[in-house]
Amino acid sequence: MIALSALAQSNVQWWCTHALHNVFRDTPPVETPKEVVVSAARNQRVGAQVVLRAQTTVQLQSVQCSPLRRQAGAGVIPAAAFRYAFVEYHRVGKNSTATPQEELVRKAPADFPDGLLEETSITLQPAQNQPVYVQWQIPVNAPAGDYRGTITIRLQNGQITVPVRLTVYHFTFPKRTRLKVTVWMNDGELAKQQGVEYLSEAFWQLLERTARLMRQYHHHTWVPWGTNKAIRGVDGKLRYDFSVLDRWIQTYLDAGFEFIELQHVGGREHGQWEDKNFVAYPLRCENEATGQTEWIPVEEWLPALHEHLRQKGWLDRCMIHVADEPIEVNVASWKQLSERVKRLAPQLKRVDAIHVADLDGYLEVWVPQLNFLEQWFQQFQRIQKRGAELWFYVAWLPQGKYPNRLIDYPLIKTRVLHWFNHWTDTTGFLHWGYNFWGQPFDEQLAPGDNWIVYPGKSAPRSSLRYEAMREGIEDYEYLCLLEEAAEQTAKRLRLADFDPKMWTKNYTRLVVSDYARYTRDAEKLYRVRDAVARAITALQHRTLPVLAWCASRTNKRLVIRGATVAGTQVSANGVRTESDRTGRFELTVNSEQYLIPLEVQRGRERNQLLVANP
Repeated sequence: MIALSALAQSNVQWWCTHALHNVFRDTPPVETPKEVVVSAARNQRVGAQVVLRAQTTVQLQSVQCSPLRRQAGAGVIPAAAFRYAFVEYHRVGKNSTATPQEELVRKAPADFPDGLLEETSITLQPAQNQPVYVQWQIPVNAPAGDYRGTITIRLQNGQITVPVRLTVYHFTFPKRTRLKVTVWMNDGELAKQQGVEYLSEAFWQLLERTARLMRQYHHHTWVPWGTNKAIRGVDGKLRYDFSVLDRWIQTYLDAGFEFIELQHVGGREHGQWEDKNFVAYPLRCENEATGQTEWIPVEEWLPALHEHLRQKGWLDRCMIHVADEPIEVNVASWKQLSERVKRLAPQLKRVDAIHVADLDGYLEVWVPQLNFLEQWFQQFQRIQKRGAELWFYVAWLPQGKYPNRLIDYPLIKTRVLHWFNHWTDTTGFLHWGYNFWGQPFDEQLAPGDNWIVYPGKSAPRSSLRYEAMREGIEDYEYLCLLEEAAEQTAKRLRLADFDPKMWTKNYTRLVVSDYARYTRDAEKLYRVRDAVARAITALQHRTLPVLAWCASRTNKRLVIRGATVAGTQVSANGVRTESDRTGRFELTVNSEQYLIPLEVQRGRERNQLLVANP
């Protein structure tokens, strides 16, 4: 039940909403549900928002959550699994410049919700919404089922009690996600804004905390080698100091990272976008005999780095950038530099963000901007079939109707990026802006492009966009888990002509069907995600296996085909049939639903599946 003191009841209005809701100071309240409703697998985090609105100034003192108790059978999610943060507002002076107004969440100038504060109490300002982001970490041993509990929000004169309904799915989220994710960090800004001296012991401790945070959000890494140096001894011999690189890499490996991403070997000759030439960066070298600085060419320092990484046993983990974003005017020069990199460091994979497609033989990891992925998709697919990795990236572009993680975009556009990964069969995602805090995010670039975290007390702190990105990566993992479960079920049912990836993409296409056609409806995304989770459970754990798909559609008439155990009763939308002696079945139903409930029963055994109707 909802419990408020008399003062709080007359003074404070509250409501609940999902984590993808951009709640502004003046956003009207959502009437239902009057409870927090969330779902997740074991070993997964899940969040929502409770929004408060006071008529006068009120001090909010604390937010606590009771243990969540399973409704059927034993099971408790302890109070320690709960976290909360107040949503911070940020003034944005101008919108993304290449986006139609209907694709923006609000017209600037305005205060946009994003950062998550670390304070445990806050003053509610009169007639202004204050969202509280609430989150649970589901224990790895939590029994599946529905849990209930309450959040208690204590005010200076009373309290508000918010019901919580949490569903734990009957599968465990893996410790290692398979989507390769990198968001580049500015180490100098990290030190400056967090108040530590660069490369001091305090910096390394800060980096350890930051690496752990990034790993929790399913990152790989971004390692600067620019701090490495060479020394020319008095005897004229050259030696290299890779100690900073080594500590940086070890810090990230210790935090659980699996791959090492090395910075660009070169860049544009004059730093201009349409420079015709890319040049290789030299390495700084101190001459002990003269005290002067000299510069070591790439032909010397890159083989030395390659050998060092080999000796450390890190080569198979490493990727190295050639030079960022080649375009038509300078691609010939870029290719020459890429050939040099391959010759000097033959065992390092080459990875780059690219604006061109004719790079066959010059890259191992291709990272086109999302709009270029669309433009040359078939060509990129051919490269992928020949063994190349294919990722994509976004920055301040593309805009228009494309998804992106900009602060003036609906949060669903951040989350849906990783449904695009599954839809396009791209296995990685790159963004340049983790914490480039040195310039306002709405002056030169699109707002929100240059960072997704904020300076915190002891490490960067999260944001609504960062949480949406994390959950989008986890959605991708759900889809991969469903593929695996479908493949095993198909083997069990002896479906030799079944393609588990294409079958799973029926669900993906409910969220993403084209580069401009993807759902803007967060409720639909949540429903599809729930259907995917329940399908994973149905395929992983039920003794009565079933697979089904929409074979054809004419107006409202759908033909559903599938397979289960022979002699099984099958029903959908009131239509019933029985599987034949091979386990195959077919039924025709009338429905405009994008998820069609299907049930199978054989004796006491039952199973259910929400069939995707893209």
